[in-house]
Amino acid sequence: MKRDRVTSGLLLLAGVGFALLGQFYFTYRREYAQDGVFFWCAAILSFGLLLWRTRWQRSSRSARRFLILVREHPWRALLGLACASFALLAGYLARQRLETAGFADLLWLWLAGVTGFLLALALPFSFGKARGRFFRWLRGNRVELAWLAALLLVSLLARAFDLEHIPANLGGDEGTQGMAALELLGPPLGNPFSTGWFAVPTMSFLWYGLGMKLFGVTVAGLRAASALTGTLTVLTTFLLARELWGRRVAWLAALLLACSHFHIHFSRLGSNQIGDGLFVTLALWLLARGLRSKNPLYFALSGAVTGLGWYGYFGARLVGIILALYLVWRLMVEHRFLTRYGGLLFLLLVAAVIVAAPLLLHFFQHPDRMTSRLQQVSIFTSGWLEREQEITGRSAASLLLEQFWKSLSAFNYTLDPTFWYRPSIPLLDFVSGVLFVLGLVWVTVKYRWPANGLLLVWFWLALILGWVLTENPPSSMRMTGIAPALSIFVALGLDWLARLTPHASRLTPYALCLIATLNLHYYFAIYTPTRIYGNPTAEIGTELGRYLALQDDDYVVYFHAPPRMYWGFGALRFIARGVKGMDVAEGALPQPDSARGARFIFLPSRLDELSVIRARYPGGMERPIYSDADGRLLYVLYEVRETE
Repeated sequence: MKRDRVTSGLLLLAGVGFALLGQFYFTYRREYAQDGVFFWCAAILSFGLLLWRTRWQRSSRSARRFLILVREHPWRALLGLACASFALLAGYLARQRLETAGFADLLWLWLAGVTGFLLALALPFSFGKARGRFFRWLRGNRVELAWLAALLLVSLLARAFDLEHIPANLGGDEGTQGMAALELLGPPLGNPFSTGWFAVPTMSFLWYGLGMKLFGVTVAGLRAASALTGTLTVLTTFLLARELWGRRVAWLAALLLACSHFHIHFSRLGSNQIGDGLFVTLALWLLARGLRSKNPLYFALSGAVTGLGWYGYFGARLVGIILALYLVWRLMVEHRFLTRYGGLLFLLLVAAVIVAAPLLLHFFQHPDRMTSRLQQVSIFTSGWLEREQEITGRSAASLLLEQFWKSLSAFNYTLDPTFWYRPSIPLLDFVSGVLFVLGLVWVTVKYRWPANGLLLVWFWLALILGWVLTENPPSSMRMTGIAPALSIFVALGLDWLARLTPHASRLTPYALCLIATLNLHYYFAIYTPTRIYGNPTAEIGTELGRYLALQDDDYVVYFHAPPRMYWGFGALRFIARGVKGMDVAEGALPQPDSARGARFIFLPSRLDELSVIRARYPGGMERPIYSDADGRLLYVLYEVRETE
């Protein structure tokens, strides 16, 4: 201890001495300014070493307290260690097992390990006391809970009503993920700790497979899991906003997210991007609760949700980065932050690693799959930036500035260019767009508030990594995780206006009604009838798939569509499961089995080949199919009952 004090004292004296020398040269010997720079660098280094030693000593004291807790509760520590090893063992055994084998036992082993680790932190647990506290809390908050249940019911209705037909098209990626979910469920159960289509973690397909087990193997059954996820995100957004900004902002944010046309759309798709918002709001809420209460269980749960995000869409991996940057910021601006929370933050990290360990082991074995999608969409690794410089003759700085403008203006001006959504309005409605800017200004001015700092880290990190540095912004499917943040910004802007004058406060309910009307009317009355989601191939695949699924025969489909479209298109494969079909290359003449009927499908680009099939197999039933959205020809069906 004495040696530490001596070392710290010497570093302090050295820093002060070098600083005085440096300033002496800057003030009185200006011709030797370079010597002054040298002395100032030495002073900064000395002060930096002193600061590092001080914080290390404080963090080590926090670690010692953590070790004392372990010694005081050895059985809990032993249980946590054993259960953590179960989770790691599940990932290790999954690497050794053949892909054709069943993995149900390893999934249960992992679940048991994660659950046991978290229970070790919750023990000792008295069911009687917990039940009493729960019922007292229930009685004390019954009015608010009733209103919250009503809000969630409305949110679910907006996301689950007529999922079979809204959106009318089943997207190709939706169908592909649906087929991947069915294949994963088996039997036997596939490997949930691996990656599949587009290097997407297979665990996310498991969630959609369970949804279809519960709600049926239909388009609505595939999308039901997303509707539930989106509704839960409304709840976690309420909890996060209430924890950080209070009850009023929480209600505003939850109501705004519940009726957001952007969030409703992705909550109605059978695709895993919608989980990003749930992961980030739940992890941040648990962290905020942990920082307030210093309860180790909250930190562990926050880490567990962060680790679980690795099994979802790629955007959920930002959760860990958001948490890390926010905690670094708190460490820099808050005195003794590491001393108070060092051991608890270590627990958060441990929980995240334990949950994500099986997938991380898979990435260790296949490192290319961890970053393959990032390399495809990044403007740097994909070669997009270099190509655009050559094509346009513009500088890299100019192109990056354009990327930034497209990303930042997505909420007020620039439209989503992808067929994942492709709305005719920005991602925020007219009124919300104005309130969003007000909220962003208010939060930026008050950035020193920890809650506002967290929101800014979340927003700007997601915006830059999700859009600015990726191709074709603002691609909406990459940014579903920012939808709750947008609702909070709008809520804060509306709350700020309401607090400025009593008259504005009385107008708040009318503003909410107007926003809800604008969003719901746009999505269900204006956007849905256009059938633009998924691009024209999705409409073709959906209509053809529905027709083929109704036919009770063993006809073979000959698909005259490549290269515009292929028989393996996800929507077609999912809806018309069990129907046998094949692609027909341009100019090729199929040879149907004479014992079975045949259906020839011609896209407009291949329609000139119909005359050849009609001449070879006369007397067939010919039927053109048109879009009910704009009347264009989708395809022509030529059906023959006998081929000779």
